[in-house]
Amino acid sequence: MEHGKELLEQLSKFVESEDIKSALVSGLGAVKWAEIGFYDQKKKEYINLRLNRNMEVSSLTGNVSLKDGKPFLHLHAVLSDGKGDCYGGHLVRAEVFAFEASLIVLKGEPPERELDDVTGLYLWK
Repeated sequence: MEHGKELLEQLSKFVESEDIKSALVSGLGAVKWAEIGFYDQKKKEYINLRLNRNMEVSSLTGNVSLKDGKPFLHLHAVLSDGKGDCYGGHLVRAEVFAFEASLIVLKGEPPERELDDVTGLYLWK
């Protein structure tokens, strides 16, 4: 991943350029800052937390599926700071310092997401 650029934007462009519709995603590295989300199950909305500091990406995991017919990345991350404090959640945005991503492309019909009325989330059909 390119230093100084937004992580999800880069991954999304790669997935689209390679016509990847279904994959497992993992990664590790470091970011200059990150924004993660926690889903409030009662309010059915994300609460975002901006981490305005250098963070180690201790773990990143997720997948690629289809949403509205287009490739969609769903990523979660565990981030740690210089004190070893960790933060985790849905990865909303992050600026790359140094990052390595791995994708395992899956064969067959890609999972498709649709709005689930019970949770308020776009889940696999």
